[in-house]
Amino acid sequence: MKTREYLAIKRRIDDFELSEQLTREKLMQGAKAGDVASLCLLRERYGLRLPLIEDAIKVPLPWRHASGN
Repeated sequence: MKTREYLAIKRRIDDFELSEQLTREKLMQGAKAGDVASLCLLRERYGLRLPLIEDAIKVPLPWRHASGN
């Protein structure tokens, strides 16, 4: 593999990782503010739950009903 090709691939990977990091941070901020859509996306995309926040909000969450909570 040529150096230029390697650098182009590495740049795309780095851009993707930065984009994912920023997306996760934005979703975390939204979830901490009580945004149900952010909580759902965190769970769907990353398998991440925030139980203390889920308990604090009054909106029923789909996975809480499915598990019988």
